[in-house]
Amino acid sequence: MRLIIVGCGRVGSELAVEVSADDHEVVVVDREPEAFHRLGSDFHGRTLQGDARERSVLLRAGVEEADGLAALTSSDEMNLVTARIARKIYNVPNVVARVYDPIHMEVFKLAGLQTVVSSSWSAHRIEQILTHPGLIELASLGHRELGLIEVLVPEHLVGESVARFDIEGVCRPSVVIRAGHAQMADANLILDDGDLVVLTVVSDALHKLTRLLEGES
Repeated sequence: MRLIIVGCGRVGSELAVEVSADDHEVVVVDREPEAFHRLGSDFHGRTLQGDARERSVLLRAGVEEADGLAALTSSDEMNLVTARIARKIYNVPNVVARVYDPIHMEVFKLAGLQTVVSSSWSAHRIEQILTHPGLIELASLGHRELGLIEVLVPEHLVGESVARFDIEGVCRPSVVIRAGHAQMADANLILDDGDLVVLTVVSDALHKLTRLLEGES
């Protein structure tokens, strides 16, 4: 995947190192060149000094070909503007914006942006959202061999049974949340629009679940 990370602070730099280690193409953008020192020798992507609110900077970062962008600076205004430009103008399919001050959360939601909260989101959890759209990791189990994942039922699976999420050796459904009410995931339960399904998933096989959510065989 081609990813852009805006902001090379603690979370941004950790995320950049993680996704580059997974062989994703990543560009890190920051206004301060000194910030790139946080990346260290394990980072295998590209850095770009500049203000990501400027379209010329985003173009140099490759926004037109990007699969995902994470706006993770300590400025809510910068994150909001950058994320909106990426989403609305360049149609980046997966955009994540950090909310540094929770008082601004409603503004981000009204803008239709996928958000992460500064105080409670690790680089690993942001990586899951950025590289596996539609998945939210609720918890990791053991030494991350398994993950407890919440997914929003995609349109093409509405009307199918919960059993569609039971993939041998990959994932097992455990809970369905419908209109805010949780129930055990009966294999014969028919999925409805807006349902959330909680799955136990083998961490190394998340790509197979992603393919199911995207409608691939």
